[in-house]
Amino acid sequence: MRDAARIFLAASLLAASAVAGCAPKLPIEEGTLVIALPGAPTSIDPRLATDAYGEQILQITHAFLVKRDTAGNPVPDLAESWEERSPTEIVFRLRKGARFHDGREVTSADVRYTFEWILDPKNRSPHRMTYDAISRIETPDPRTVVFQLKEPFAPFLVGMSRGIVPAGSGARGYSPVPGAGPYKVDDFRPDEAISLSRHDGYHGRTPAIAKVLVKFLPDSNVRFLELKKGSVNFVLNGVDPDLLPAALKNPNLAMEEAPGSNVSYLGFNLRDPILSDVRVRRAVAMAIDRETIVRTIWKGHADPADSILAPGFWAHAEGLPRIRHDPAEAKRLLDRAGYRDPDGDGPKPRFTLTFKTSQNELRRRIAAVLQEQLRQAGIAVEVQSLEWGTFFSDIKKGNFQLYSLTWVGIADPDIYHYAFHSAQVPPDGANRGRYANPELDRLVLAGRREPSRAKRKEIYRKVQHLLSRDLPVFPLWINRNLLLRDRRLAGFAITPDEDYTSVKDLRIEGRTAAPAGKGTP
Repeated sequence: MRDAARIFLAASLLAASAVAGCAPKLPIEEGTLVIALPGAPTSIDPRLATDAYGEQILQITHAFLVKRDTAGNPVPDLAESWEERSPTEIVFRLRKGARFHDGREVTSADVRYTFEWILDPKNRSPHRMTYDAISRIETPDPRTVVFQLKEPFAPFLVGMSRGIVPAGSGARGYSPVPGAGPYKVDDFRPDEAISLSRHDGYHGRTPAIAKVLVKFLPDSNVRFLELKKGSVNFVLNGVDPDLLPAALKNPNLAMEEAPGSNVSYLGFNLRDPILSDVRVRRAVAMAIDRETIVRTIWKGHADPADSILAPGFWAHAEGLPRIRHDPAEAKRLLDRAGYRDPDGDGPKPRFTLTFKTSQNELRRRIAAVLQEQLRQAGIAVEVQSLEWGTFFSDIKKGNFQLYSLTWVGIADPDIYHYAFHSAQVPPDGANRGRYANPELDRLVLAGRREPSRAKRKEIYRKVQHLLSRDLPVFPLWINRNLLLRDRRLAGFAITPDEDYTSVKDLRIEGRTAAPAGKGTP
């Protein structure tokens, strides 16, 4: 009887609240920031994570030896300073008092352990080759770390932006490894959400917002509806351009647009019997009308790309040959490659390719447009839309013919070593298409060893021209950054590479606009 009375009382209070015109409080009104990501991370261990969603969460939960500012330059984080004693010896001095989420102080032993774990082949870290230049790590005292390199390594400092974990931390699958970042993990439900709370022992400025909930919402309509009703109040590059006008009719929402550096690309499997022929890859590229996709699907919030480095990046090559939409030339290339149209204007294709993409609604729409554009060149395309984890796993395994992804967070042209050197096939790197070119291998190794930025720029100019010729991937477009947020949120700095570091700087200020016809408590 007591339980029945409690239920009746609760129902009566809810009814009275509705009559009084008082809506239940939204998370932001309770001091909780709710972020929506278009997919779930495959890992939130900084030693293993490679997808954008995992990296973005780690930017909130983990501290790094060094971080990058909005221009991509290394700045202090756990290391308060560093010194290059020689081209092969770099000494870091750790700040005093930084603590992990479990209360332990961060020491040089933790830094050493993190990078030695990554370098240990048995752990199969996808970042191992990034640190292959390290010959040994010394820790003369708890606040000093000395890295000895095998040879000069130009991108070394940029590569030090890796989350540090406590010494002795093994890989835990989906169980989070403690970090020392501004927020700690309270609960992680793979494919659903991750709950975070403020880390009071954070070495930087204490976050103003006490709790953060990150929801993994692959469906763009669901993200839009939750944003509109206030159960989500922060979405960076996660609202379809078609929905932007409707979102902005909500007086509680604001939009910010800023230049981006993240490049979407079409990937080819170069071990595939059809796609191993560069004439076929070029024909596929020429059959794609990127300008139409940018105008109709992206609503102008993107720009066609000619490289995986965005214009404005210091190593971007000027004067790269532009691949233009030319279906007639695409057909001639396919004819010369031996794939003639079997029935002229009839329905039979020259051949069929499988295109893999995620379940993101926008990506599926783009896949459908690509499918139709390639059909007009006589190429049949079977689109497979997969759950993110399955999709990304297939791409790393080389289980695809065509796929599309976006490079996020490029900080140094050494990305070309990671993505295209013949030894960088997953799990060692990100050469997912299995591209092999001895000339490129030589150039990207030279680019790593050259300290002069001017000389490195010339090296990577040659690299980009080689890739424009061989087309192991076809750069599609550079997305502009679009942030949809509750008007009461302030303090987030949009960076070209979609970095989430300044989530810690967000604050809630002001009041929301009352919906028409509704009272307020």
